[in-house]
Amino acid sequence: MLPPDLSIGRRFVAAHGAPGAFLVGATGAHFYGFPSADSDLDLKGIHIAPTREVVSLTAPPDAVDFLGVFEGVEIDYTSQELAVALRLLLKGNGNMLERILSPFQVLDSPAARELAALAQGSVSQRFFHHYRGFFGRTRDDWRSAQPRTVKGLLYAYRSALTGIHLLRTGECVGDVTQLAPLYGFERVAGLVARKAGGREHGAMTDAGEFDADLEGLDPLLEAAREASPLPAEASNVEALDSFLVRVREERFE
Repeated sequence: MLPPDLSIGRRFVAAHGAPGAFLVGATGAHFYGFPSADSDLDLKGIHIAPTREVVSLTAPPDAVDFLGVFEGVEIDYTSQELAVALRLLLKGNGNMLERILSPFQVLDSPAARELAALAQGSVSQRFFHHYRGFFGRTRDDWRSAQPRTVKGLLYAYRSALTGIHLLRTGECVGDVTQLAPLYGFERVAGLVARKAGGREHGAMTDAGEFDADLEGLDPLLEAAREASPLPAEASNVEALDSFLVRVREERFE
């Protein structure tokens, strides 16, 4: 069952989504497994620009963005044009993979479901660099923050554990409450409860107790890459290219 405010996301996309949108997934706190009552709504999509614009001298913009309040909820919306999205996916961009495979889709379509299957087939070791970089930034941000917060710590755990699990299994799972027990970080559940209780922005009095965990996540990421059964790079480039061409032909304007 969808969290209640995703219905707001559906209405937002209907009113303000990019023209040609065919996929919009909720990421952010919903995808990460720790939404709070005051969480904003991160909506990330993919749209198809009119073919006439693609082949004209003036190319369509790569992305459409919106940051503001809709029906009382802060919305952070970005949609990439399909060709841009597929190039990012093939480069190992985890943000693109997560929006396509998010279980919280506020805009769905047959093309979106077909792309989800193709995206799953494009998972490769290239995603290591995305998740290692993302983890490093969130970890360093949390360490330098004043005060250090539960929300910042959960972002660090989430980015590392999603990458570890993806490299080990090929599954894109964002929910830290599912991942943490699998890899020996059971106390993350307590952090999620603290955030849900409204203490996500309050200073942590026990922040130092989690430093060792964060130090151990980087070696786990490295080990996951070294032992990964995934191919070095995506093996379905031709299938993705065929999908792009076919969708453009079907939606010629």
